[in-house]
Amino acid sequence: MNIYILLAGVFSLTFLTNFFPMSISAQEVSFEITEDRVRCDNFDPLRQPFFGTTHLHTGLSFDASVRFVETTPRGAYRFAKGLETLTLPNPSGFQTVEVMIDRPTDWGMVTDHSEFFGEMGICKDFLGIDAPGRRSMDCRMINGFYWGPNVLPDPSFQRSSASAAFRMLTPMNVSPSSKNTHLPLCLNSPEECALSELAVWEEFQAAAEEEYDRSSNCSFTTFIAYENTSTPSGTNWHRNVIFRNDRVLRTPITAIDMAVEVNENPLEGGPDGVGVPPNFFGIPLPPPFETLLTHPLPEKLWLGLERDCLLGGNITDGIGTRCDVTVIPHNSNLGGGQPPFIPPQWFDPPDIINARNKARFESLVEIYQDKGSSECRYDPRFKAGVETTDEFCNFELLDTTSLLASVGAGGGSSSGPPPPSDFNERSYVRNILKDGLALAQNSPHGFNPFKAGIVASSDTHTGTMGWHPENALWPGHLGIDDAIPVRSPSTIQNSSGGHSVVWAEENSRDSIFEALRRKETYGTSGTRIVVRFFGGWDFPEDLCSEDFVPVGYSDGVPMGGDLPLAPEGAGGPRFIAAAWMDDFIGTPLEQIHIIKGWVDSEGNTHEKVLRIAGKRGKPNRPQAGVDNACNLKGEGFSSLCAVWEDTDFDPSERAFYYVRVLERPVCRYSTLYCQENFGLNPLTPSRCKQDLAELEANDPAMAVNATQCCNNERSDTIVQPAIQERAWTSSIWYEPVE
Repeated sequence: MNIYILLAGVFSLTFLTNFFPMSISAQEVSFEITEDRVRCDNFDPLRQPFFGTTHLHTGLSFDASVRFVETTPRGAYRFAKGLETLTLPNPSGFQTVEVMIDRPTDWGMVTDHSEFFGEMGICKDFLGIDAPGRRSMDCRMINGFYWGPNVLPDPSFQRSSASAAFRMLTPMNVSPSSKNTHLPLCLNSPEECALSELAVWEEFQAAAEEEYDRSSNCSFTTFIAYENTSTPSGTNWHRNVIFRNDRVLRTPITAIDMAVEVNENPLEGGPDGVGVPPNFFGIPLPPPFETLLTHPLPEKLWLGLERDCLLGGNITDGIGTRCDVTVIPHNSNLGGGQPPFIPPQWFDPPDIINARNKARFESLVEIYQDKGSSECRYDPRFKAGVETTDEFCNFELLDTTSLLASVGAGGGSSSGPPPPSDFNERSYVRNILKDGLALAQNSPHGFNPFKAGIVASSDTHTGTMGWHPENALWPGHLGIDDAIPVRSPSTIQNSSGGHSVVWAEENSRDSIFEALRRKETYGTSGTRIVVRFFGGWDFPEDLCSEDFVPVGYSDGVPMGGDLPLAPEGAGGPRFIAAAWMDDFIGTPLEQIHIIKGWVDSEGNTHEKVLRIAGKRGKPNRPQAGVDNACNLKGEGFSSLCAVWEDTDFDPSERAFYYVRVLERPVCRYSTLYCQENFGLNPLTPSRCKQDLAELEANDPAMAVNATQCCNNERSDTIVQPAIQERAWTSSIWYEPVE
C-alpha cells in the first residue's frame, strides 16, 4: 500500500473547475439534453462537485403543518439560495425564530408527502372556494387552530396538541396493511379533493420552474419531486420520486395507488367487515403475516412510472422532450428490520423482472439523514455490531427500527437499549450491498438488484433546504415538537442531516440527473467535504503527485462505475481516493478508508475496512479530538490522497469498494446546545449529572427541557457528545468475467 498525503491546495478546486473554457457548444456535451436552455458558463467535461438536497419537506406536508411549520416550496428554494430567512416555531419565549442558511447550496428538490396533497389543498384553500371540508376536524388539526405565539403561558399545550394531531392523522398511512386511504374530508368530497390534489401538485411544479436558474450563470437547479409515503406498522417504506425535467406525471403515484387492493372506503374491509385488509391469498391472515403480505407493492409504482412517465402515458406539457424519473428509498435503519424479518424495502426480488426494475428505478439509497446513519451499526454499549466489527460504525445511531418511535409517536422500547441482535442486517446499507453480491452469485441470472449508489439528505420538515449546522443554532427538524432538540430521547438522537453530492459537468437538470443515474454521487453528514474516487488496473503509484482526474476517467472508472476488464497479467485493481476539507467550516480531515465487500465461492459475504491515508484515530471519542470546551485537539489535514492496490484480490469473487472520509472529531450540536442553554456539559458525564440534579431542584420547568443533556455513547439513549463528520462515496464494483 502506498500512501501520499497532500499539502493544502495541491489539487485546488479552482484548477478542476476552470481548466477548460468557460463555454462549450452543445455538440461537445456528453450527456443527453432533454430541455431547451443555454449551457452553463462554468461547464467542465471533467465534472465538478455540486452539493444538493434530495429529501426535504415544507409546510405542505401534513406532519409539518400540524407542528406549526408554514414554509412553502418557494420559500425553501429561496432559503437554499441565501435569499430569504425562514420563520420557525420556537417555544422559548413563546415566539418564533428566524433562521438563515450559512452559505447557498447548489441544487435541491421539495419532496412533500403526496398521499395528502388533496387534503392539504383543501385545508390551505388552494381552490379559492369556501369548501365544506375546510371546516372539518381534519383541517383544524392540519392548520393547527390551537397554535399561536403568546396564546397560552405554557407552550406544552401546543406541543402536546401537535403530537396528538399527528397520531390522529397518521393511521391512514400506518395501518399494518395496504389499505392506506385518504382522510375523511377527501372521502366525503372526492371530486373536490382530486381538483385540490392537482392544484397542489401544480404549485410544486410552478415553484420549481420559477426558482430554477436557466441562465448561463447556472446558480441554482431545482427538480420536481414528491415523496411516496407508506408506513405500515410504523416502518419506513418511503421513497422520493424525482423527475428529470418539467415533463412529469399529471398526478403523483402514491402509496394509496400501490395497495394490493385500492381502499376506496375505510369503513369497508374484507369478508369480516371493517379493518380486514386484502392480501395475496384472499383470506384473513394472522400477524405477522398480515403485515408482510399486504404491504403496498413497489411493483405498482415502478410499472406506473414506466407506463405514465417513461412511455409518456400521462405526463404534463413542458419544455422537456420526454419524461424521465428516478426513485430513492429512504433510510433503511428505520425500515422495520426486526429479525428474522428483512426490511421490506430490501426484500429479495421474487424474479428477474422485479430484480431489474428494483435496480433500474431505485439505483440510489439514502445512507444518512436527520434520523440517523444507515451505513452500518456498531454499538459500544455491547461492543458488537450488526454484521460488522467496524468501530467507526458507532455514528449517529438510533435505538429503534420504528419510524414512529423516532418522531416521538410511540413504538419504542422501554426495556433498555436494543442489542445488535434486534436489528436485521439489511437495516444497514453496507450489508445490503454485500447481500446484493450474494444474490447475484446464487441466482441463475447472475443479476445484482442492490447495486445502489449513495446519497444523503436531511428529511427536515421545516423547509430549511441545504442547511445542516452542527451548532446550537439548529432548531430541530419537525417544528414545535423538537424546537428544543434535546428535550426527549426521540429528538436528541436526531441530527441536522447531510448533503447529496454529484460530480456533474454543470449545474443543470440534465447534467445532475445523469450523475444521479450513473451513481457518480456521494453523501456527507452535513459538512461539504469534497471527495474523488477512481478505480482501474494500472494507475501509477505516484498518481497523487499529478492531476489524476483525466487519468481516472481515461484509464478507469469513477465512483458508481464498474471496473473494466482486467488487462492480461494485471494484479489486483488499483484505486485513487482524494479528499479536501470543507474550507468554510475548517475542520481538518483525519483519515480515508476504503471499505471492501465481497462474496466467496461458498456464497458467504465478507467486509474489510482499510485506512489508506491520514492518521489513525479513535471513533467519536471526545478525548481523541476535543477538550471540554469543544476546542479541536491534535493535527489533521486540509487534503488527503492515496493510491491503493488490493493485493488480496481474487478475480473469481464479486466485490465492491467505497470510500469513507472522516474529519477530526468535533462537538455535536446537542453538546453545544446543552452548554449554551442549560449550563450542562455532556463531555463530563459525572459533573453533568450533578449539575442536572441541581437544575431540577432549582428550576424544574427548565430541567424538563434538559433531561437528555447528559446522555453519551454508553447511556440508554445513545448520544455521542463528540462526533466525526464524514462522507461516503458510491461503490466501484467488480464482477468476474463469465
